[in-house]
Amino acid sequence: MIARINCATEFDSLINKISRAYGNNPALVKAIISAESSFNPSAHNTRGEDSRGLGQINADTARALGVHDLTTLFEPETNVMVMNKLLVDLKSRYSHILDIISAYNAGRPLLKDGFYVNSNYVLKVYSRYLAYSVLII
Repeated sequence: MIARINCATEFDSLINKISRAYGNNPALVKAIISAESSFNPSAHNTRGEDSRGLGQINADTARALGVHDLTTLFEPETNVMVMNKLLVDLKSRYSHILDIISAYNAGRPLLKDGFYVNSNYVLKVYSRYLAYSVLII
């Protein structure tokens, strides 16, 4: 099944600028945002954990990455910056992109019998990453 991918968003230049500054692939950042919030900077998940903004950064992760005022996670620039800091950290710990995607979602790669426990999420992000890479955001 092939999903239709929304190519251009109002956040593309911000994603490109910040991702490149951190040495991350903008297509991956855009794919995560697409899966996490559908590009809604006001997204707020309060079930289980407090996740906010475009990249659905959870409160504990934000604090660990230096964010003290959690309301700033609803600001696209702050959220994309924190996402990129998190991805830099994950890339230093995991070399495979699927592990990085799984860890973004769950704190670490979640494997059971050689399969990602969060495989739906991993496949959703990875397929969007491939599409955005081809489309050159």
